[in-house]
Amino acid sequence: QVQCATMAAAAEQPGTTSDGQKRQPHIVFVHLDLGIGGAEQLVVNLASASLGPSTAGYSFNSPSSTTSNASSLLDARVSIYTTHCSPTHCFDIVKPPDGVLSSSVQIRGAALPVNVPLFLLFGPRVGTALCSTVRMVYLTYCAAKECRDADVFVVDVLPTGLPMLVCWWMARSALFYCHFPDKLLTRDTVNGVAVEQEQQL
Repeated sequence: QVQCATMAAAAEQPGTTSDGQKRQPHIVFVHLDLGIGGAEQLVVNLASASLGPSTAGYSFNSPSSTTSNASSLLDARVSIYTTHCSPTHCFDIVKPPDGVLSSSVQIRGAALPVNVPLFLLFGPRVGTALCSTVRMVYLTYCAAKECRDADVFVVDVLPTGLPMLVCWWMARSALFYCHFPDKLLTRDTVNGVAVEQEQQL
């Protein structure tokens, strides 16, 4: 509810078209890997709550008046940028061809590596956090370049693309969400304490 209200406030005055009609706000979500998980659930929930009657296949049945009001206020056009979205491992709402948000999903940077071998061609794979950072920067670049009319960018988990959005592309609004701890960023730790150390305590 808080996230919906925040997005509604950010996109409250999207401006008008050349013929004087109120312009439909455009909300862009940037998420590294659109699979099935808590962060992905948040993204699809916010994206679906941002839709409205002008979206094909739209239906909204929620007991929450706050979320309903935010959805009615926005009636937004939604884009979801991700590097990976498997049709066999994603939420139904983004699953092609029948998912309401399936046409909103834009996959960019799928060829970028998730990690790299320690010895170039063999050995353990390392550099997951570094590769995630590079992928997120590229994904944010694509989203900003292709959605210059966006009213709000919602960036999830990794903040590395935010300076580019704000300083280079001059985004109207940018919201960042991160849940902690994140396995990519705090591997083998819980709340900043090494797992082995915590077990000893």
